[in-house]
Amino acid sequence: MKPENKFQRKIIFIKKAFQYKFIAFVLAAVLFGMSFVFYEFVRLIENIFKKHPLLLQVFFEEGYGMFFVFGAEMLICFAVLALITAVISNRIAGPMYKLEITCKKIAGGDLGLRAYLRAGDACADLAAEFNKMMDALEARINAGQTPQADKQTNMQEDKQ
Repeated sequence: MKPENKFQRKIIFIKKAFQYKFIAFVLAAVLFGMSFVFYEFVRLIENIFKKHPLLLQVFFEEGYGMFFVFGAEMLICFAVLALITAVISNRIAGPMYKLEITCKKIAGGDLGLRAYLRAGDACADLAAEFNKMMDALEARINAGQTPQADKQTNMQEDKQ
Protein backbone atom coordinates (compact mmCIF):
# COMPACT_ATOMS: atom_id res chain seq x y z
CA MET A 1 0.00 0.00 0.00
CA LYS A 2 1.36 3.38 -0.99
CA PRO A 3 1.81 5.80 1.92
CA GLU A 4 0.18 9.18 1.71
CA ASN A 5 2.68 11.56 0.14
CA LYS A 6 2.75 15.00 1.74
CA PHE A 7 6.20 15.88 0.44
CA GLN A 8 6.52 19.41 -0.93
CA ARG A 9 9.80 20.78 -2.25
CA LYS A 10 10.51 24.29 -1.04
CA ILE A 11 14.10 24.58 -2.28
CA ILE A 12 14.65 25.34 -5.97
CA PHE A 13 18.24 24.07 -6.20
CA ILE A 14 18.26 20.49 -4.92
CA LYS A 15 21.00 18.91 -7.03
CA LYS A 16 22.96 22.06 -7.68
CA ALA A 17 25.61 20.70 -10.05
CA PHE A 18 23.01 19.09 -12.33
CA GLN A 19 20.67 22.06 -12.21
CA TYR A 20 23.39 24.64 -12.85
CA LYS A 21 24.57 22.67 -15.90
CA PHE A 22 20.99 22.33 -17.16
CA ILE A 23 20.30 26.05 -16.77
CA ALA A 24 23.64 26.99 -18.34
CA PHE A 25 22.96 24.72 -21.31
CA VAL A 26 19.50 26.17 -21.94
CA LEU A 27 20.63 29.77 -21.50
CA ALA A 28 23.69 29.21 -23.74
CA ALA A 29 21.46 27.79 -26.47
CA VAL A 30 19.09 30.75 -26.18
CA LEU A 31 21.97 33.22 -26.13
CA PHE A 32 23.41 31.62 -29.26
CA GLY A 33 20.04 31.88 -31.00
CA MET A 34 19.60 35.48 -29.89
CA SER A 35 23.11 36.34 -31.11
CA PHE A 36 22.37 34.84 -34.50
CA VAL A 37 19.11 36.80 -34.82
CA PHE A 38 20.83 40.02 -33.69
CA TYR A 39 23.63 39.46 -36.22
CA GLU A 40 21.10 39.00 -39.02
CA PHE A 41 19.20 42.10 -37.88
CA VAL A 42 22.38 44.21 -37.93
CA ARG A 43 23.23 42.92 -41.42
CA LEU A 44 19.74 43.85 -42.61
CA ILE A 45 20.02 47.37 -41.16
CA GLU A 46 23.49 47.74 -42.70
CA ASN A 47 22.19 46.77 -46.14
CA ILE A 48 19.29 49.22 -45.85
CA PHE A 49 21.68 52.04 -44.90
CA LYS A 50 23.96 51.21 -47.84
CA LYS A 51 21.05 51.54 -50.25
CA HIS A 52 19.50 54.58 -48.52
CA PRO A 53 22.23 56.59 -46.73
CA LEU A 54 19.81 59.38 -45.79
CA LEU A 55 17.99 56.96 -43.48
CA LEU A 56 21.11 56.77 -41.32
CA GLN A 57 20.67 60.35 -40.14
CA VAL A 58 16.97 59.82 -39.43
CA PHE A 59 17.77 56.60 -37.59
CA PHE A 60 20.28 58.28 -35.26
CA GLU A 61 17.92 61.17 -34.63
CA GLU A 62 14.75 59.17 -34.07
CA GLY A 63 15.49 55.50 -33.50
CA TYR A 64 18.77 55.27 -31.61
CA GLY A 65 17.00 54.85 -28.26
CA MET A 66 15.24 51.75 -29.48
CA PHE A 67 18.48 49.78 -29.15
CA PHE A 68 18.56 50.50 -25.41
CA VAL A 69 14.92 49.52 -25.05
CA PHE A 70 15.53 46.37 -27.11
CA GLY A 71 18.56 45.50 -24.94
CA ALA A 72 16.57 46.00 -21.74
CA GLU A 73 13.74 43.83 -23.07
CA MET A 74 16.21 41.09 -24.00
CA LEU A 75 17.75 41.17 -20.50
CA ILE A 76 14.30 40.89 -18.92
CA CYS A 77 13.39 37.98 -21.21
CA PHE A 78 16.71 36.30 -20.40
CA ALA A 79 16.07 36.68 -16.64
CA VAL A 80 12.53 35.28 -16.95
CA LEU A 81 13.87 32.37 -19.00
CA ALA A 82 16.51 31.67 -16.33
CA LEU A 83 13.78 31.54 -13.66
CA ILE A 84 11.56 29.26 -15.74
CA THR A 85 14.53 26.99 -16.47
CA ALA A 86 15.35 26.83 -12.74
CA VAL A 87 11.79 25.71 -11.97
CA ILE A 88 11.86 23.10 -14.74
CA SER A 89 15.23 21.79 -13.54
CA ASN A 90 13.74 21.49 -10.06
CA ARG A 91 10.93 19.31 -11.45
CA ILE A 92 13.64 16.99 -12.82
CA ALA A 93 16.21 17.15 -10.01
CA GLY A 94 13.72 16.70 -7.13
CA PRO A 95 12.61 13.20 -8.15
CA MET A 96 16.22 12.28 -9.00
CA TYR A 97 17.27 13.36 -5.52
CA LYS A 98 14.48 11.33 -3.86
CA LEU A 99 15.45 8.23 -5.87
CA GLU A 100 19.11 8.77 -4.94
CA ILE A 101 18.29 9.00 -1.22
CA THR A 102 16.07 5.91 -1.46
CA CYS A 103 18.87 3.95 -3.15
CA LYS A 104 21.35 4.97 -0.43
CA LYS A 105 18.95 3.87 2.33
CA ILE A 106 18.32 0.53 0.60
CA ALA A 107 22.07 0.05 0.16
CA GLY A 108 22.32 0.68 3.91
CA GLY A 109 20.08 -2.34 4.55
CA ASP A 110 16.48 -1.08 4.53
CA LEU A 111 15.22 -3.49 1.85
CA GLY A 112 11.56 -2.75 2.61
CA LEU A 113 11.90 0.87 1.53
CA ARG A 114 10.24 1.98 -1.71
CA ALA A 115 10.45 5.12 -3.82
CA TYR A 116 7.28 7.17 -3.90
CA LEU A 117 7.10 10.29 -6.03
CA ARG A 118 4.33 12.78 -6.64
CA ALA A 119 1.99 12.10 -9.54
CA GLY A 120 3.37 13.77 -12.65
CA ASP A 121 6.98 13.90 -11.43
CA ALA A 122 9.62 13.43 -14.11
CA CYS A 123 10.83 10.04 -12.87
CA ALA A 124 7.50 8.53 -11.77
CA ASP A 125 7.76 5.65 -14.28
CA LEU A 126 11.35 4.95 -13.17
CA ALA A 127 10.23 4.90 -9.52
CA ALA A 128 7.43 2.44 -10.34
CA GLU A 129 9.88 0.11 -12.12
CA PHE A 130 12.35 0.51 -9.25
CA ASN A 131 9.63 -0.50 -6.79
CA LYS A 132 8.73 -3.57 -8.90
CA MET A 133 12.40 -4.55 -8.94
CA MET A 134 12.65 -4.14 -5.16
CA ASP A 135 9.45 -6.19 -4.64
CA ALA A 136 10.86 -9.01 -6.77
CA LEU A 137 14.24 -8.84 -5.01
CA GLU A 138 12.62 -8.85 -1.58
CA ALA A 139 10.41 -11.82 -2.55
CA ARG A 140 13.50 -13.79 -3.65
CA ILE A 141 15.34 -12.95 -0.45
CA ASN A 142 12.32 -13.95 1.68
CA ALA A 143 12.10 -17.23 -0.24
CA GLY A 144 15.76 -17.91 0.62
CA GLN A 145 16.88 -17.43 -2.94
CA THR A 146 19.73 -14.99 -3.41
CA PRO A 147 20.38 -13.30 -6.72
CA GLN A 148 23.82 -14.96 -6.86
CA ALA A 149 22.32 -18.43 -6.27
CA ASP A 150 19.73 -17.74 -8.97
CA LYS A 151 22.50 -16.71 -11.37
CA GLN A 152 24.45 -19.93 -10.65
CA THR A 153 21.29 -22.03 -11.21
CA ASN A 154 20.72 -20.32 -14.57
CA MET A 155 24.37 -20.93 -15.56
CA GLN A 156 24.08 -24.62 -14.68
CA GLU A 157 20.87 -24.93 -16.70
CA ASP A 158 22.57 -23.25 -19.65
CA LYS A 159 25.46 -25.80 -19.53
CA GLN A 160 23.05 -28.75 -19.74
